This record gives sequence, structure tokens and C-alpha cells, in this order.
Amino acid sequence: MIVDDIKDRVLEALQAAKAAIEETDAYMQLKERYDSLNPSVQKALLGSIGFLLAYTVIQIPMSYYTSGSDNLALFEENRDLILDLYRAKRRSALAPTAPSPLSPGELENRSRNALVAARIPPEQIKSISPFDNRGPQSSSFIPNEVEQKGVEVHLANLNVNQIIEVGHSLLTISDSARMIGIEVKAGTNAGSYFDTTYKIVSFAIPGKKP
Repeated sequence: MIVDDIKDRVLEALQAAKAAIEETDAYMQLKERYDSLNPSVQKALLGSIGFLLAYTVIQIPMSYYTSGSDNLALFEENRDLILDLYRAKRRSALAPTAPSPLSPGELENRSRNALVAARIPPEQIKSISPFDNRGPQSSSFIPNEVEQKGVEVHLANLNVNQIIEVGHSLLTISDSARMIGIEVKAGTNAGSYFDTTYKIVSFAIPGKKP
């Protein structure tokens, strides 16, 4: 059979190599020195050689095992990183989109509509004027690069119920708009009437236009 032929050829080659080594001067000298040793030293020498051979044979698979463990640890680290990136991508895809900011004109129109919804008569609407909240009095918590276009709604002689109703209406004009201030002072009419100023601001991320 082919396997047997290969086996015989390998054995013949090994025997030929062994015979060639035994004929060398170095081998003859080593053999003479070995034969001149006493039996206990010969046994110790053979044991040391056997230990070195066994250690070498064991180290070969151990090196593959160590390398495999390192590769496995690297694979698990990269796998966890990829999973984290995938989860972050999914969270960003599921996150709600930022509301579109309002222009000053749109903010003014919606403020007027909110006053109509709150049943404020025209004679109590003093003015609705635009302003930029990025001034000396702006909040330090808001980056100066963020656009902060707003309107000031000035109303005259509101009663307490009207102040509350107007405030609620202005708070719901847009998801991007926020009420950042309200000023109340005594009105010109006798009794519990107040002049009230509401400050409504629409925030916009730089580069995103309404």
C-alpha cells in the first residue's frame, strides 16, 4: 500500500541519517566521552536529555495554546466593541429628532394665535417685539453659538386667570420654543390687574435653519 511504502521510505531515510551521523568524528568523540562516564552519570545525562526533549515537545502545543488564548481575548474585545457600536447606532436611530426651530416671524405669528386662543382682546395686547437672547444677560449654561431668537409679549391689565391661561398657551406654541421669563407688575386699571411681559425663545442648533 502507498502508506506502507511511505513509512518504509521514512524509516530508511532515518536509518541512513543515523548511520551518517554515527560515522562523523564529532559523534565518535561524544560516544567515547559518554562511554568513559560511570553508569550513574550516564543515567543522569540521559535523564537530562530526555527532560529537554519532553520539555521541547510540550512547549510546541503550549505556544499554540498561548497564542490561541491571546487571539481569543482579542476577538472577544473586538466583538464587545462592535456590539457597543451597534447598540449606540440603534439608540441614535431610535432617538427622536430635534424639533425644527422657528423664525422670529413664525414665533410672532404663533404668539398672536396663542393670545387669540386665550381670548385676550386686542386692546390688552400692547406689543409683540422680537429680541435676541444672546446678550449680556444671557444664561452662561447655553453656548453662545446656539441661536436664541425670541419675542417679548407685552400685555396690559390681565387678571390672574388670564396670566395663567396666556402662559399655558405660549408654552405650547412649539417644541423648540421655551418661556425663559415672565415679568408681572401692577396695571393701570384699579383692582387686581397686572401688566405682564412674557419672554419666549426658540433655540436653534448652528447650521440647522428653520
